[in-house]
Amino acid sequence: MFVGDVSDTARKLVQCAYDSMMKGISIVKPGERYRNVGNEIQKQANSCGYSVVRAYCGHGINQLFHTVPNVPHYAKNKAIGVMKPGHTFTIEPMINEGIWRDVTWPDDWTAATVDGKLSAQFEHTLLVTETGYEILTLRDEHDGKPHFMTA
Repeated sequence: MFVGDVSDTARKLVQCAYDSMMKGISIVKPGERYRNVGNEIQKQANSCGYSVVRAYCGHGINQLFHTVPNVPHYAKNKAIGVMKPGHTFTIEPMINEGIWRDVTWPDDWTAATVDGKLSAQFEHTLLVTETGYEILTLRDEHDGKPHFMTA
């Protein structure tokens, strides 16, 4: 969902961020290397003319909230591990209009790109099944589409 008068530039970025996340999700299955998720995400983001933040990554969900595996969202990363049925983790790329380098604000929480250009992010939590994946955070309404696609 967009609030206010949103530029076409921002709408394009948001669509590409969603599409990039879904490209990464599309390869999730037993036997897939975690590092390959970033290849798909970056390929999609770059095809739109955007970059991918490298400082943040998807992560495992278990008894600890942010745990292994680390799931980088950029290509040529060195993540280790292979997906197996029962693994639960997030894919949550930050896609940027400008450069990929980020800065954390003094509140020690807010992240922005160094150049201050627009950035968009989506996140889903996934479960690796015997044959592929299940999106655990999929919206119940509108065939799972995010709000910005159904408004």
